[in-house]
Amino acid sequence: MRFAKERYRINDSGPHIIGIAGAARGMGATHLTLMLANYLQGACGRRTAVLEWNNHGDFSRFGKLCTGQKKEKDCYRIQGVDYYPLAGADCLIECVDAGYQQVLIDFGTIEEKSYVEFIRCHAVWILMSFSEWQMEAFGELAGWEESRIKENWQFFTVFGSEESRIEWNKRRKPKILRVPLSVDAFTVTRELMEWGETAIQRHSFSGNVSRQGLLKRKRNEPRVRTRRSRTDERV
Repeated sequence: MRFAKERYRINDSGPHIIGIAGAARGMGATHLTLMLANYLQGACGRRTAVLEWNNHGDFSRFGKLCTGQKKEKDCYRIQGVDYYPLAGADCLIECVDAGYQQVLIDFGTIEEKSYVEFIRCHAVWILMSFSEWQMEAFGELAGWEESRIKENWQFFTVFGSEESRIEWNKRRKPKILRVPLSVDAFTVTRELMEWGETAIQRHSFSGNVSRQGLLKRKRNEPRVRTRRSRTDERV
């Protein structure tokens, strides 16, 4: 297998933004976000920022644990990746200006965000589950196939029956891909590298996401966060 850096052919004209969300809580969105961030930074050598675009507070918890910090910070640097807790539009614009090559946004769950939030992203990854107690979260997927085609959405699953996933892909849409199970989201395994190359290469990143567009969307939305985001404070 050729080294991941050599196969990463995405244009470097600006940061590429991937939004990640679960169809419901507990589908592995944050775990996948961390896995992907460490793959992009460690295997592909891309300067990566991760934004916690939800109110779960997970980034501060694991940030303090991993860095040994006692107090909460606006940014935690872990294994070369910068994690921004409770981030929003201001932080995203600062990350665009700061020279990151890759920005990942952990939206939490779909019901917590309006679909307009996904417009900020070149690609959107949705986490599903084939566990029986989570199947209701599939909801009405008829419109999601259209989003997959027009808005560059992709669908993944971590949990549940592989047989059910295969049967779904034979009979239903959208197509749902399997994410390799990883106990440690901060460890880049060979299996993750092989999967990451395939998953990333599925996207052309041709979406028109610019700084000017982000600023325009920010002006048109109500201000809901008071916490400031600073790209110059890192651990």
